[in-house]
Amino acid sequence: MSLLNELKKKAPDLEFELPNGTPVIRLGLIVTLYFREGYSLESKNTIIECFRKFRAEFKQNLNSQMYKRYGKLTDTSFAKAASSILKTDPNEQYHWQMASAETAFSAPEFCISTSNSPEVHGDRKRSYLKVILPWHYLHQPNGVENYHNWVLHLCNETKADHGYGGLSTILPYDYHSYAPMEFQLATQYPGLEVDSLIANFKRELLDSTKGVNWYTIISNRLLGKLGGVENFCSTVKPHTNLELFIYDHGVIIRAGSFPELGTPEYLPSAYVDINSIVKPLRISNPDQLQTYSPDNITFDQKSSALWYSRFDALDSPVKAPSRIEAGRACTISGYWYSPAKANSRRYFEQGQLMPEFKGSSWGATLWYWSGEE
Repeated sequence: MSLLNELKKKAPDLEFELPNGTPVIRLGLIVTLYFREGYSLESKNTIIECFRKFRAEFKQNLNSQMYKRYGKLTDTSFAKAASSILKTDPNEQYHWQMASAETAFSAPEFCISTSNSPEVHGDRKRSYLKVILPWHYLHQPNGVENYHNWVLHLCNETKADHGYGGLSTILPYDYHSYAPMEFQLATQYPGLEVDSLIANFKRELLDSTKGVNWYTIISNRLLGKLGGVENFCSTVKPHTNLELFIYDHGVIIRAGSFPELGTPEYLPSAYVDINSIVKPLRISNPDQLQTYSPDNITFDQKSSALWYSRFDALDSPVKAPSRIEAGRACTISGYWYSPAKANSRRYFEQGQLMPEFKGSSWGATLWYWSGEE
């Protein structure tokens, strides 16, 4: 079975809708780039052009805009946001997003978002640009090539310092209620990028990277820590499962022909290979990946550290049992929770039937592993 067909088969288990049909969890294809001096007028003009290009290509899919408030995306609202950003003070921070989701409570299929860094912070904070596409974008004619061209274009335009691209769990703009599901899915599929708290990474990822995924982007500046561009390329080239591409300010590495979800028992070999090469650049003491969830089911400091190191060895330390439907037997003794009811976390013995919460606004009751303690 091809990797894309495997994704097609697994995608329904990685997506979730509320009973009213609102999608709150999607499987997406992302690219996230961190860059410097987002406060400059040159950078602001660059970001506006990136947004303009994204809107030109995906206009029929884009419905909303978030700039100071969530609203409908129109020619007028786009022009007003762009004009306002150009007038912002260098020490003024702005956030801008265009998305397919019509409200802040729905997970988008298409999205472009950015947040800059104030001049007063100097080189102590990064700006970011993030693009979200549906995972099945790769199924379209020339889908991989088109995605690659977007990554290359955005890297060149932003003068990317570092970044990553691949599969990720996509949450609504108002994402906090669904952080437990992001946590659960990430423990089952190491190829999923945990990227909901991207604003926090701006403060952490200064002279280090977050890690690797299908695409890994590293600037010439950071490659200096690995002996320079030529040394790095010569190290990568013997790995036939890794492809090298040059952008104006660094190197892009693609791990395999298509992105992979992987499992704790099977880590994509190409991801493991590129991780072994660029691991010295990875942040050594990261903060936790999430900071809040309604039932306190979240990435804490320990599980965050394990996630960052998930490709360090063939035996992944991040493991979790699969979710269980109500009415089925518990597969392993320990604590489980269900998003169908607040404060549902409780202990179940192996073989015990999992209860159902009828009438929940979440719809079907699904139970997720929450640890042994």
